[in-house]
Amino acid sequence: MEQIELKAEVRETTGKHVKRLRAAGYVPAVLYGSQIQATPIQIESKAAHKALVKAGGNTLIRLQVGDEEPVLTLAREVQRHFIQRHILHADFQQVVMTEKISAEVPLRLTGEPPAVKELGGILVHGLDRLAVECLPGDLPAFIEVDLSALAKLHDAIAVSGLRLPLGVTVSTAPETVIAHIEAPRVAEEEVVVEEAAPAEAEPELVRKRAEKEEEGAAAA
Repeated sequence: MEQIELKAEVRETTGKHVKRLRAAGYVPAVLYGSQIQATPIQIESKAAHKALVKAGGNTLIRLQVGDEEPVLTLAREVQRHFIQRHILHADFQQVVMTEKISAEVPLRLTGEPPAVKELGGILVHGLDRLAVECLPGDLPAFIEVDLSALAKLHDAIAVSGLRLPLGVTVSTAPETVIAHIEAPRVAEEEVVVEEAAPAEAEPELVRKRAEKEEEGAAAA
């Protein structure tokens, strides 16, 4: 499986002084694991950014600290500046090839839903990552979701319907919906309200009759 190379150095600067470390072009980080002692490290900022963008949380990073033997790791907590988005801190967890790990794997949507093409349905999807458990060597780069199974309106694909790689189990709830088809939205018909013609104050015929009655009463 793919591995990313990354070099680091043991970090002496801690606490509030890490601001100076960042200003000098380094990212403060920590390396930890079940078989090693937690170690503060520092990584050149550009190298850290490039490696973490490419690795995400599901690609193994071969991390070499100083002159020590490289260790296989996964990037865990990555803190970024909320506006500038540069990396402020990162955690790297050592993985052991014989011990299962937890990770989030991206979902890759493939195929075209017949319900969209033939029935005008609307594809709705929200889940883009899946929590899994497996051995490090079995960790997939992505998991495919075949949308061609969505043939009718209101059809849905849930986590339980996925075909998973061998050795991979899912931590996400099985009933969680990944994608579904909504019925096409019908445009509201324009309702034309015809304004009633203003009623005449008094029909002409009635008005003339009333005038004649008044004249007759006056003559009497």
